[in-house]
Amino acid sequence: MIKRSVIIASWCVVTFAALSPFVGLQPVPQPDSLDEWQRPGRIAALSQADQQKVLERLAYTEPAVPFKPLPDFNAITETNAKKRAFFNYLRPHVQRENSRLRNLRQQLLVLAEKKQKNQRLNINEYAFLYSLYDEFRMDVAESDPQMLQELLKRVDILPVSLVLMQAANESAWGTSRFAVEGFNFFGQWCFREGCGLVPLSRGEDQSHEVAKFDSPAQSIRSYFYNLNTFHTYESLREIRAKLRSERKPVRGEALAAGLGRYSERGDEYIAEISNMIRFNRRFLED
Repeated sequence: MIKRSVIIASWCVVTFAALSPFVGLQPVPQPDSLDEWQRPGRIAALSQADQQKVLERLAYTEPAVPFKPLPDFNAITETNAKKRAFFNYLRPHVQRENSRLRNLRQQLLVLAEKKQKNQRLNINEYAFLYSLYDEFRMDVAESDPQMLQELLKRVDILPVSLVLMQAANESAWGTSRFAVEGFNFFGQWCFREGCGLVPLSRGEDQSHEVAKFDSPAQSIRSYFYNLNTFHTYESLREIRAKLRSERKPVRGEALAAGLGRYSERGDEYIAEISNMIRFNRRFLED
């Protein structure tokens, strides 16, 4: 009997070891991880249990990155060291956003397959679907295959290389006034008085401010939201969707071609970001 128990225990250990790499791939929802604007507003009619299920579907799958003050990048005189420090500071926030987007997208693909097979969605699946329509700025009264495909164009990752290189470009490697005083790494504007920092070069006929954030996580989350929802970056999303349909990897250089309206410099800006990605690839992949 003892010998048999030892054998069974040994097989359990072997089986667990074999499965452990795959067990770790299962995303774990992080309770209360959503910002207020991400929390669905149309689930009040559901039971508390069903509301919780929807929130778990929408939740981030990685813990929040602990807040760290912005390093003094001006004080880092060695160029390569500055680049690594800058990328290491922002990369965990980018990875967290992408982890959530991958999880949301995988769930959407399952729902799209069910719809294609004319299978009914349950109430939690419908609530999840319409919550994403709201979060990704789609005014949809009744879901159909076309709307679902448009949603899939928006619910997708942004390559780490693209995000980090735009951050470096727009914030002068974390040394700009807007990065230092407002964690704004992407030059994002806002249009309500007092919402941010007034640019010193703002014309008298202009009223915009440069948005101010409380943390790097907020800045990056806002950037993701802009690129994945605003009509200005529809071409970027089309490029990404085409890569998906052709089963090609979604790379920063490819998506940079959709940034023509991010800057007044247009094609020159696209070329600059693309060249920066290529030149700094070894640091981006550290």
